[in-house]
Amino acid sequence: MKLLLSSLCMSAFAISGATLAQTQEPAPPPVQQEATQVTDADMQKFAEIYVDVETKRAEIADELNASVEPVPAEEAQVRLQEELVETVEEHGWSVDQYNQVATAISNDPEKRDKTVELINQMISG
Repeated sequence: MKLLLSSLCMSAFAISGATLAQTQEPAPPPVQQEATQVTDADMQKFAEIYVDVETKRAEIADELNASVEPVPAEEAQVRLQEELVETVEEHGWSVDQYNQVATAISNDPEKRDKTVELINQMISG
């Protein structure tokens, strides 16, 4: 479960990096924000997106590993980031929204445990 949790956090940060890579602008200074309120529906939607993002990440990794020609690391990273952003947006969320919910879930042990349970249920069928 700890592996999944750390993966959940890493997923949020990996997608966040995609936004920076796409804009090529320096990130604005952090703004003090109120804590994001996360509902059960948000946790469910996050879990669905998370499973799709991790599935897409694994598919791309498999494709790159099976490639006859080596793919430059930077090219592979850009492709991965683009695909992950697209996956999040296909669910009707922005990357910022996904990252905010991920952060809020990560910071609340009860919500984190519930979300990990939802993800595990989706993975196991």
